[in-house]
Formats: sequence, C-alpha cells, structure tokens
Amino acid sequence: MKLRTHLIITIATLIGGCSTTDLQQRPAITGAQTQAVIEAPVMAEAMPVAPAMVIVPPPSPRVAPAAGVVTAGDIDDTLNLSAFLRYQGEASSELRLPKANFNRPVLAQLRGSDGAPAPGVRITLHEPGAADPFYDGYSGVDGNVTVFPATLGQSRLRTVEMRAFPDTGGPAVVTTLQTGQTQHAVTLPFTGTWSPDFLDLVFVVDTTGSMADELSWLAQEIREITRNAQSAAPGVDIRFGLVVYKAPADPYVIKSYGFTRNLTQFRQWVASERSSGGAGGPEVVADALQAAMQLDWRRGRGERLLFQVGDEPPRASQTRTYYDAARTAAANGIQIFGLAASGVEDRLEFLMRQGSVVTGGRYLFLTDDSGVGFSHAEPTVSCYQVTRLNDLMVRVLRSELTGRRVEAAPSDVIREVGSYDNGRCRN
Repeated sequence: MKLRTHLIITIATLIGGCSTTDLQQRPAITGAQTQAVIEAPVMAEAMPVAPAMVIVPPPSPRVAPAAGVVTAGDIDDTLNLSAFLRYQGEASSELRLPKANFNRPVLAQLRGSDGAPAPGVRITLHEPGAADPFYDGYSGVDGNVTVFPATLGQSRLRTVEMRAFPDTGGPAVVTTLQTGQTQHAVTLPFTGTWSPDFLDLVFVVDTTGSMADELSWLAQEIREITRNAQSAAPGVDIRFGLVVYKAPADPYVIKSYGFTRNLTQFRQWVASERSSGGAGGPEVVADALQAAMQLDWRRGRGERLLFQVGDEPPRASQTRTYYDAARTAAANGIQIFGLAASGVEDRLEFLMRQGSVVTGGRYLFLTDDSGVGFSHAEPTVSCYQVTRLNDLMVRVLRSELTGRRVEAAPSDVIREVGSYDNGRCRN
C-alpha cells in the first residue's frame, strides 16, 4: 500500500465579532517539553473492517481553478470508520508504529422528539452500575456520538450506559448501548440544538523552512475566512491561540503565544514568524501538541478546535507522546484537525489521522488543482471533493458551530474522486 500522501490543512474559521480585549500572553517554551511515557494501546480484539479500499484515479477537473487559489480536500474518518481501521492496520505494520486502540467504540446518533438530529446534547457515558462517568461531553455534528472507551481507560466494555440531559433541566434519559461497529439510533423526548457560548480556536504550526507557503497562506487568508464565517454563530465569544515549533537544533524549539480575542493581534503573531531551519532532525510535533494542551482552554458549552499544520513527523520514540496528547484532548473535549502540509511524511499522516479520529476532528490535505506550491500526491482515501481551501475551512467551522454538516455547493466543487456522499465514501 502506498502511504505517501502530500497533505496540507488550513484552518481559521467561523468567528463572529472579535474584540480587542483580554489578550493573554504565555511565555515562550524554549526547550523540549516534559514527555509523559505511556504504554502504547493494543487492539484487544480484531474489529470488522471494510474490504480493501479502491483508490479511484482522479478525473479531469470539471472547472479550471483560478491561478493562485489554494485547493484542498478532506476525509472525515469517523464517518468511514471501517475503511480507516483497515488503513490504520496496514499503515501501522508498514511504518512499524504502534496504533491507538479504537476497539469497541460507542457509536450513536441522537434525534429529538421532532425526528431531527440532536446536536449539542450533553451526555455522559458510564460503565454499567458506575456512578461516575468515564466520558462527559456533547453530541456532535448531526447528533453523532463517537467515543472510544479504550482511549479513556475502559478497554473491556461491551455495554455502556449513556445519560442524555435536556437543556431545560430535569432527569436524564438513560440508554444502554452495546459497544462495537453498529451505530445506535437514539430518540430523545426533547429536541437538541447547538448554540455554543464560545469558540477557542488554536493553531499548532510547523515553522521550519519547508513551511513557507503554508505560513504565508495562514497570515493572508485568515481574515477572509473569519469574515465569511461570522454569520454561522453571531455573537459567539472567540479566542485565537497559537503554538509554533521547529526542530531541536533551531533558534527556538516551541513558542506558545497563548490566547487572544484580538484578531489583529493573532495575525501579527503569525506574520512575525519566519519559516526557517528544520535541518537538525525531526520536528518536535508531539511536544508542540502537548504544549497546546497546556493552554487555558475554557470548559463548558463551547467549541474547542485545534488545527495542527505540518509536514514532518516526530521521532518514532515520541509516537506515544503524540497519542498521550491526543487522549488528553479527547478527555477535555478538544477536537484535533490534522493540517498536513504539501510534503507530508507518511508517519505524520498516520499520527494526524489517529489524532483526528479519537477527538472527532477531520483530516485535510492540499491538492495540485491550484497549480501553486509544491506537488501533492493523491491521499490514501477512497473518496473526496476538491474545493478552495478557504471554502473548506469555512464549511468545517460552520459545521462545528451550527451542529449541522455543511457540504460544498456543486458549483464550488473543482474535482471529485470516488463516490462521495455527505462525507461518506460509498465505493
């Protein structure tokens, strides 16, 4: 299986009304971070997987993309879990890297009393008979619940007790679910809507020499993405965060700027960074993700989104550190969106996709349709749509902030690979 995938992900989205107050600055982290040594999760039992994926050659573009417009696609591996598990198994064997334990997930879709999907419903998951939950969060886009108990220290559960709480108060609705590949349909006696109180939007960016194009894009395009996305959640309290990183021999290793509500300040942070270095060894990807976990993320009814932009993996010995950071994110309701850059290395794709799956994010990647930047190989997924990158970012954030999946308009699709159906691959 050819795993080489040149991907880039770009983020900056859905932001409504940014003030110039409450700038929070954290000191730079100049050395390698303390690394938590954890045992690599082991698959307790084999899970059913889909047949081998068929990689469909891309057709000719139906629309000639304008010169200089960055293009991208994405894969939501949580909606294509069987195919992802096959990729995970093959990639783990080929790359000789441990894989995260996604055995026996909790899969459900919540619907309200009106029959519509119910996003934004607070739920807790319990081991049968246990008073304290091992998971506390909210139903996601389109009312979907995807939780991996094994990543939260519950690797042997065959049934779980789910409690769903109405916004208006009152007793929780209790449902017993079997773990495994079957998605359960759960109808609630109340409706569900998602109107987050806040958005914490963090970028973790590789600033080594190979990332010049990506850093430039982020600095120039975030204002447009923000402006186009504002209407999705008017009045939401938004903070921007930035963590940048390089390689051990560079002038700095990790620099954490913290959070700010001031979009201009955030853009100045990004603009002040220069892509350089990276020749001194693998980038400190895992440590940077750990540093992002140390930011003062808000708790409660809000969105916590992290976009990691990079192209090189950490040392193989830091694979567990990366997993540890991803599990910390999952336990705290932080979604990771892998932003793989143009020359992304196979091992980083493997780590990013697992981090996105365990936290309910997506994996995004650049394509060659724009005719700009370095060459990008076709990704190891069976279907996707190519659109402008900033349009994709707006759709991702609109989906998360409204609780309803937003798809590209037909006129915005430059190219389509495979049989794409609202995020699911039908081929």
